[in-house]
Amino acid sequence: MISKKILISMCQFISEILGPTSEVLIHNAKSGVIEWITEDSISHRKIGDTNTTSILQLLNSKCEKDNTNRIIGVLNASEANTLIRNSNLMIRDDDDKLKYVICINQDITGFAEIQPFLKHMFSEKENKSVDFSDSADIEEIMTNIILEEVKHSDVYKLETKAAKMAILVRLSNRGVFKVKQAIPKVCEVLNIAQPTLYKYLKIIENNEE
Repeated sequence: MISKKILISMCQFISEILGPTSEVLIHNAKSGVIEWITEDSISHRKIGDTNTTSILQLLNSKCEKDNTNRIIGVLNASEANTLIRNSNLMIRDDDDKLKYVICINQDITGFAEIQPFLKHMFSEKENKSVDFSDSADIEEIMTNIILEEVKHSDVYKLETKAAKMAILVRLSNRGVFKVKQAIPKVCEVLNIAQPTLYKYLKIIENNEE
């Protein structure tokens, strides 16, 4: 089994990576005693404090039931009303008996608070069909729409039929092909011949029926 000294070294390393809003602990599974914990821990516990061994055994039982040695990302509210992401790793001896439990607690309250903001910033407005009946420069509009849809695709896979078909589906949904000027522009951007484009559009039409 891995030595306690190496476990502590690994936990120190993990703690430094995660930073001040997280803590790493090593529980003795038999006694429940904290044998190592991050300095200035977010739970304000220290080496020598104890945890209920029944909780550690309960975690171990769940791991055995799920045929794993870890439980990742359980969300809990702390006494200070912060949101804690808890993960646990079971360390067993050579006889497969639980020896230590490494616990990582991450205060993710800040992330939860900015989640609505991030969702808003990374969301995209629904692409709607465009009205080409006005007197605007149709070719410019077409070019902008085509390039807008192309940018959503993996540039390294753009030469594949599947990638081109996906772009054509989105363009079709936006009403692009109702305008004759769109055909040569799409062919130019996607580097396909007009007969090929018409064949692809026929496939799309059949799939929609």
